[in-house]
Amino acid sequence: MVAVETDKIRVSLGSAVKLGLKRLKVDVLPTTCHLLTYHPDGCVGNCGFCPQSQYTHHQLKDSKQDQEYLSRIVWPAFKIDDVISLFRDKFPVFTTSKDGFQRICIQSLNYERFKTDIQMILNQLTNVTKIPISLALPPISAEEIQTYKDLGVDRICFALDAATPPLFESVKGYKCEGPYTWAEHISLLEKSVEIFGRGRVSTHLIIGLGETEQEALHFIQNMKSKGILTGLFAFYPIAKTRFENRTRPTIVNFRKIQLGRYGIDTQKWKLSDLIFTSNGLLTQFPLSSQELRTIISLSVPFETSGCPGCNRPYYTSSPREEQHNYPRKLTMSEQDTIFKELLPFCRRKIH
Repeated sequence: MVAVETDKIRVSLGSAVKLGLKRLKVDVLPTTCHLLTYHPDGCVGNCGFCPQSQYTHHQLKDSKQDQEYLSRIVWPAFKIDDVISLFRDKFPVFTTSKDGFQRICIQSLNYERFKTDIQMILNQLTNVTKIPISLALPPISAEEIQTYKDLGVDRICFALDAATPPLFESVKGYKCEGPYTWAEHISLLEKSVEIFGRGRVSTHLIIGLGETEQEALHFIQNMKSKGILTGLFAFYPIAKTRFENRTRPTIVNFRKIQLGRYGIDTQKWKLSDLIFTSNGLLTQFPLSSQELRTIISLSVPFETSGCPGCNRPYYTSSPREEQHNYPRKLTMSEQDTIFKELLPFCRRKIH
């Protein structure tokens, strides 16, 4: 085993550019600074889609560049002290300015001492910046959830990723040599709501892992009822992961889930208001074409979902293609495209 290098931290490429650690021309900068704990041996979580899993690290062997990926984004490693210094000198406070950050999101791999590393990073960051901090973690104890809140964490996330318990087992449970269980994740999410409050706890749902549209929206409604936000991701196959040969969800499939999530989260409708086929395909929303136009003009339903102040540019879509999650407001052309994609699933115009 390689010794753990606790003096390093990974920073998403866009965040590294905005911090000044990398020089690169980008058209949309992140509004959240994304950080990831560093471990040279990868993550024991072994999630089937993740290039940070130990399975993928073993496949890649000495290809260190490839080991920098999370989804389709490169996360280079830097000295923690250098990152902390930049926050102290350049980003001490929350701001909605394009030159600043609205949030810091610390994500952690699962390895022996990740809790110690997270606490060390938190202690250093909270001493130099007032920017709100979110944590996305492997399972921990209820006492540790309370500890992180006491240290100043604003929001917490435990990612289910899969829409149903059977899918969970094949995506990040025992069927892919992972240590996780659906029941443990649900318990931690519910406990987190007790500690952080409703609307301050998140989970993730990756569309394209084998769920039906009905199952995905049932998941979102179930989480909403518990006071848990669902961040939507589109599956993106990464080389050398267990799921490298799986296909991405279609853009229309993802758009339907986005629109359904918006309706459920804003309580405009419930799952029972939607019409599905016997095999879980969504065929109709309870809104007219005019109402669809109004919703699309808001832009929000089709932008990145998750914690406030997070736009996550190009996390699961290339800048050269139609975005699954837009990192900015929609253009009129993009609104027209989405309208055409979703119009077949609306009821007829009411005269």
